[in-house]
Amino acid sequence: MIFALKTQRFRKIAVFLILLAGVAAIIIVNQVSSADQDVLGADRSGFKIAMPSVAGSTATSSWFCPGVPGQDENVKSEIIVANPTQTPITGTITWLSSDNPALSTTLIVDPLSRRVFDATSGRKSKFFSATVELDSGQASVEQRIIHPAGNSLALCANEASDRWFFADGFTGAESLFDVLLTNPFQDPTVVDLSFVTVDGKREPASLKGIVLPAQSVTGISMDEQGARNEAVLAVSIRATSGRFIAGKLQHFLGRGRLGFTSALGSPATSRQWWFASGEKAAGVDEQLVVFNPTDTDQSVSIAFLTGSAELLLREPLVLTIPAGRVTTLSTTNLPAITNGRYGILVSSITSDFVTKNDDVSGEFVVVEQVVSRTSEKKTGTSVVLGAPAGSASRVWTLPTGVATGEVGSIVVANATSLDTKLRISTIGPAGAVPIDGLEQVSLGSAAVISIAIPQSAAELQILVESEIEVVVQREVSRGNKLFGLSGVLALPYRSSMFTENKSENK
Repeated sequence: MIFALKTQRFRKIAVFLILLAGVAAIIIVNQVSSADQDVLGADRSGFKIAMPSVAGSTATSSWFCPGVPGQDENVKSEIIVANPTQTPITGTITWLSSDNPALSTTLIVDPLSRRVFDATSGRKSKFFSATVELDSGQASVEQRIIHPAGNSLALCANEASDRWFFADGFTGAESLFDVLLTNPFQDPTVVDLSFVTVDGKREPASLKGIVLPAQSVTGISMDEQGARNEAVLAVSIRATSGRFIAGKLQHFLGRGRLGFTSALGSPATSRQWWFASGEKAAGVDEQLVVFNPTDTDQSVSIAFLTGSAELLLREPLVLTIPAGRVTTLSTTNLPAITNGRYGILVSSITSDFVTKNDDVSGEFVVVEQVVSRTSEKKTGTSVVLGAPAGSASRVWTLPTGVATGEVGSIVVANATSLDTKLRISTIGPAGAVPIDGLEQVSLGSAAVISIAIPQSAAELQILVESEIEVVVQREVSRGNKLFGLSGVLALPYRSSMFTENKSENK
């Protein structure tokens, strides 16, 4: 008994020391890189991360959108292509569907402007998705769904993957959860889908060897696959041949959730997940859903960015997620967190914690944040996939701004132990012009700030620039005078190309 207690205590100390070294290394690395690199973003064009980004320095770019419903006359879906440069951008948009041939057309986006395309190409099908090929690495593409249960913005991927993950599926109270699998290529792709509920992992024979026809979209309704009324539901899709894109559509109908959201899946697990917009307040229910798709148990630490880098070095919250299972943490009930805004860093704890961000030698976890805001009998739910390791950047873009007819805001988390200054600009006929009052916004180390965007600028392209690396998230209106907010990450730049071009054009 004494030996067991000593062993348990030793393990706790060992885990804490590993974690302490890892978090300290994050701070030190960010301090060094911030001092050595230019103010508005180092050239990271060769750096590969698991989330969509604007390459900046490449001659072309590809965007694969997660998909939209195509038969509901009450739902409108759009593909937005943004051009922040002084020259026209040309390319091709291809619409893929669940039961129609692919349809392609050329496109031109004028300098310093955007174009909006019907995501269904004006046709009828159960589901659609779009692929956009452009002759500029500085362009960006997003998907927007205008839905009676709440509008939703979604990022589009830069490339296909042979695996995709969803940590939060949720079909409680007959809520709808559709997984959309897009094959944008000329050859069929074969995938296996498995899912995890509170009872464990399931691998139905009907979900093995699913053939994704060339240039098509395949929709899978999880409630029809034995995952009905599940409050815990994570999904893994792995290709046995080929690559593909995975997105999700969620319509929440009860059990504490109401609303609609669409999102791209995660094409990889990650050692770290960043969330800019944590909040503890009356009427706010926040949960972190951690999915471990691997065959070994995983431990993660959860640190909260509240404006003090020293707090990151204190003993954080540690969770163990069993192999192939999901763990949900309600941050709302944590007494250590005071009311207000904070950022969140979820980190895997391993014996070799300090590694390169682009290390893909092993698989770790996937984390999504679920926030439900309630006032009287009104509820609005938002689900956000975190920003994986390597996502923090000095330049972020918001192609569709922060609003659809109503004012929104951006939330910025400082991913380092250094203070920084932010510049918030809009992109229009005069180029990138700082918003009045937002030319020099102070943000402390390991801190978070929420910045309201004036209505006059809310629907323009928005650019966020920082002296050091940050993580940027949008909070936008759900539309239709619905209560609550919808959250989505902004797009990080991977090089300083945009800044250099902007300086040349002054």
